[in-house]
Amino acid sequence: MRRMNVLIVITFLFSATTNAQSCNCTSEYKWVKKTFVENDAGYSYYVEKYGKQAIAFNDKKWEKEFAKTSNVWQCNDYLNAWIKFYRKGHIAVAMADQTKARPAVPNKAGSTSTGNVIPELNINIDSFQVAVKAFENAGYEGVWTNGTYNVGIKKVNDEFVGFIISSTNDQWKPGQIKFSFPSDMSKGKKSVYYMGNHSLAQNQFEHCQLIGKTYLKAFNIYWKRISPDFAKEPKIDEAVSLISTPGFYMKQIDSITTVFRIPSFDNAYIATIDSIVHSNHHLLTNSKNLIIDIRGNGGGADRAYDSITPYLYTNPIRTMWVSFLSTPLNNARYDWISKLDGFSDKERQGFRDMQTKLNAHIGRFVNLNESNQTVVMDTLPVGYQNPQQVAILIDGANASTAEQFILMAKQSKKVKIYGQPTAGALDFSNLNNVVSPSGNYKLFYATSKSYRLPKMAIDDYGIQPDYYIDESIPSYKWIEFVSEAMKVK
Repeated sequence: MRRMNVLIVITFLFSATTNAQSCNCTSEYKWVKKTFVENDAGYSYYVEKYGKQAIAFNDKKWEKEFAKTSNVWQCNDYLNAWIKFYRKGHIAVAMADQTKARPAVPNKAGSTSTGNVIPELNINIDSFQVAVKAFENAGYEGVWTNGTYNVGIKKVNDEFVGFIISSTNDQWKPGQIKFSFPSDMSKGKKSVYYMGNHSLAQNQFEHCQLIGKTYLKAFNIYWKRISPDFAKEPKIDEAVSLISTPGFYMKQIDSITTVFRIPSFDNAYIATIDSIVHSNHHLLTNSKNLIIDIRGNGGGADRAYDSITPYLYTNPIRTMWVSFLSTPLNNARYDWISKLDGFSDKERQGFRDMQTKLNAHIGRFVNLNESNQTVVMDTLPVGYQNPQQVAILIDGANASTAEQFILMAKQSKKVKIYGQPTAGALDFSNLNNVVSPSGNYKLFYATSKSYRLPKMAIDDYGIQPDYYIDESIPSYKWIEFVSEAMKVK
């Protein structure tokens, strides 16, 4: 098999010292804008898509905000909001030093919290724990745990408030509010969740969801009820155990069906994925049905799924190539890519050859395919009779290489895609990142664009599933639902 490394999505992370908490936000913006405009592979595409007037309007709107702030953290928020006008994925402005949390802010009582004032619920915790033991209804109220935090959930006015009872994280004290969510999700009131360092989560979370009587999925975390104590629910326990198991696993769930969970295609997990596939070859080739669960998988490196492809393969795989924008800054990325761990000497030389070719065409988009093709066909020497049916579970968190995997897999006659539309972050890829002259920020942007454009855009649209799983089927039941659907002839 010729490797289909369409994406080399690698982020090179290092720490820069960010001592000062103030900055010249307008100057930071000017650097970000200049670097982005000159080097991002998608900028010219979006100028044509949105028009210069819309782009100028976005610039002017945010330039007013940049001029108002000198706070390094607030400036970071504004820069991200400005740049996300172009697209959602493969673009960001981050603090250069990711080890630093937002500075402590004094609250009304004179104590401090990191980045946000953490409110407390005025409640007698001991009395609450006694009272909930008598609750007969399996609602949100009660005592719950995720292993790190034991929280009480109490309805206060029109929302449910989750407060700390005990925590293994010593930054959290009893009574502090960990999260809240509206009692009526339809009214548009937002949920609130505080991270481990007390910073306010910026994520858009799914609605909180009760699972049977003893589990709660809230803020992408599975919580187990401690009190009140209801009767065991073995099927619920098994389903939640399967979906909430962290990391990678392959498990046979019945006589004909195997589940393969792949939470990431990151370069660091290539050996893990390969090992699981190779050690379970007998199971794979003796399972009629295979469910590959990639929900939440945000991407990584294309070669991470090479070992999986033969089990899906039925016919030649057609892949659209990418072209790279050649600029001195973009081409310099190959200096550090070629030094990263995990690559062979041949691959390192390949990166250096790419750099040489790019340097010869500064200011242009360059096809790095050896034969200069825009479409590549890959034929495998072997395919397996089993699995006969493959279902891939997808959701709105799938992006980048995860989406490339879906595009590859869905060409197989034995594969069907189940779930919900993906995030849409694939058209512009191969990330580069650079630190601002001040050392405060790091800009992430794309250096390549797909030859699928403009006729088959995925960014901001996502990939549609073959079989849409609607909200009436909770996420913990997806595997069961798909397993049963695969058995229907």
